[in-house]
Amino acid sequence: MIIAIVYLILKLLYWDSFPNGTAPILIGMFFLGSIQIFFIGFLGEYILNINSRIMKRPLVIEEKRINFE
Repeated sequence: MIIAIVYLILKLLYWDSFPNGTAPILIGMFFLGSIQIFFIGFLGEYILNINSRIMKRPLVIEEKRINFE
């Protein structure tokens, strides 16, 4: 997303030095790609949370018990 914003600012400052059509394609590609990567990470964290709840792991792993029969 930062690359898309920087490229947009550079396009606005140096309007005539960029070829026609490359700025919208690159800005759109970087912006939409960053949004997709963000939501894939968000979905991965959600699935990881569901997986950790389903695995039914014990809350504490005990090495040995003392004073219990």
